[in-house]
Order: sequence, then structure tokens, then C-alpha cells
Amino acid sequence: MNFFPITDLTDLETLAESEQVEFKLAAGRDGKGALPQDFWSSYSAMANGRGGWVILGVEEKERKFIPVGVTEPDKVQQDLFNQLNDRDRVSVNLLSAQNVQIVQLAGKTVIAIYIPPAMRKQKPVHLKKTPFGNTYLRLHDGDRRCDDETIKRMLAEQLHDSRDS
Repeated sequence: MNFFPITDLTDLETLAESEQVEFKLAAGRDGKGALPQDFWSSYSAMANGRGGWVILGVEEKERKFIPVGVTEPDKVQQDLFNQLNDRDRVSVNLLSAQNVQIVQLAGKTVIAIYIPPAMRKQKPVHLKKTPFGNTYLRLHDGDRRCDDETIKRMLAEQLHDSRDS
């Protein structure tokens, strides 16, 4: 695995929201923590790019990132893996338990999820049943929906990859 563990506030501060890092509050309706709906566009975008981190339980205030925590991290982690294996939610599961860290930062529990880049034959990583309209790429610090031409190019590259094998 080619990523470093997040163990303290210094590690968190070295990560700035960027093409490969996304912070999400993940408070849920009850404030105890939930997997945010917009997690999935970030998952697709990072998997279709160079990979990256999604850190749950961190709030952004004036370009500073403050751990607020996730009260029920086990519930959020279980929900993550249940949805990863639901093909109505996402086309491929790229994660294992090693990709998910539950970390104590400033007395708060946060969840750090490393999303590896998908192999060419797994792309496009998309939401729902069809890649068209449901595939994302990470540009700067945001998840952008792919146009049909970009998706067609990813699909064509799958075929090129299998010919090379």
C-alpha cells in the first residue's frame, strides 16, 4: 500500500483539500455520524484519477480543518462496506479494511479513507448502473461529472488494456 498513516494533527494539517484530499463533516441527521451522500462522487472521481483521501469528521472553517469527530465510526464503516458491494450504488469496490483508518485527532474520532486509483480495466468507476451521467473526475478541489466523450475514452482504454495483456 502506497500511502502514509494519519496519526496526529500534524498529519492532518499537512493535507490540504486538493485534487487528492477531500474533507467531509459526515455528521448525519442525528449528529452521530453518517456516510455523506456526496462521498460517492468523490469515490468515483478519485478512483478514476490518481487516488486520494476522504477524511470524514472534519469541518472546514476559514481554510482551516478542524476535527469534529464521528460518534459512531463502526456504523459508518459498516455502511461504507455495505454500499461498496452494492452494484446499484457503485460499479466496483476498490477498498479493503486496510484502506480505512479510524484515528483519534484532538480527542475526536475521524475516519480516513484512502481510495486507490482504479486499474484501466476497472474504469470508468461510476455510480448507479450506467457510467453515462454517473462518472466523476477530480479537478482541483472538486468532483466534476464526466462528459460522454471522456467516458467513451475510458471504455475504449479498457479494450486497449486487454489487448496488451
